[in-house]
Amino acid sequence: MAPETIRKLDFKKIKRHSPHLWQNTIFNFYKILLYVYNCFAVLNYLFSSNVKIIFNNSFSTENYKRTKGPKTPILSDLTSFQKEVIYGSMLGDLTAERYSLNGNTRLRFFMSVKNKEYMYHLYDIFKTYIKTPPKIVTRKKVNKLTGHIQTDIFMSTLKYSYFNFAREEFYKPISLTDVNNKNKFIKIIPLDIEDKLTEVGLAYWIMDDGSFFKVKNQIIICTDSYSKEDVLRLISVLTNKFNLSCGIVKLSVKTKDLKNNKIYYRIRINKSSLPTLQNLVKPYFIPSMLYKLGI
Repeated sequence: MAPETIRKLDFKKIKRHSPHLWQNTIFNFYKILLYVYNCFAVLNYLFSSNVKIIFNNSFSTENYKRTKGPKTPILSDLTSFQKEVIYGSMLGDLTAERYSLNGNTRLRFFMSVKNKEYMYHLYDIFKTYIKTPPKIVTRKKVNKLTGHIQTDIFMSTLKYSYFNFAREEFYKPISLTDVNNKNKFIKIIPLDIEDKLTEVGLAYWIMDDGSFFKVKNQIIICTDSYSKEDVLRLISVLTNKFNLSCGIVKLSVKTKDLKNNKIYYRIRINKSSLPTLQNLVKPYFIPSMLYKLGI
């Protein structure tokens, strides 16, 4: 039938000539309306205020910096207090890990589970940079000193450029020429540590690696991983900057083959300086760690 002929017919005749045309037209029109309605409903939801907040704060590329692996949220720079804590903790058990020379650094906290409260205190300080809360792990080997299976607690930050200073200042290559060791690093004491170590840092250093020697009312700071030269540098800082009377303790420990002795050096803060030290660092100690000050 020609188009002009169809235009002359009324709806009843159209329905009579093509029984399914009328139903198909209405059904198709309904599908189009439903599709348009759904599109507007989705757009309205996506651009509502609540979803805008999610997009702006969680998915915008402005809030992320590209790194290998999962995206890392961009955060504000470290506070001065956080930096002071890092300097003190780096003198203790804190490690700064980097997997490439030009990559960013993560901080790794690791200690005995008996200091769990202290670990969660550190977590509160750095939780903005941490994805997973502290975890408890039980070692498979027996601790040779205690004779017991050791249980530890640890946590790590995400990798950030903010932590690069800890890696760059506290580590140096074992060798620049030896092919086998050129990618291995040892922990050192920065030459300008006197400028960086504050009362806050000193407090966290002692909470990390200090112990109270009750017999002589002295505090011993474990510095086994450092050279004698580095330990003497630290003693100089404690003496000159904090007015503490200190000495060096030499330890001789048998090696595994029992043929040679390995020498370690530790710091002793003498009894005469105990009140001075307590006044300096007690305000920054958490209650569960005051025993390390003899309190």
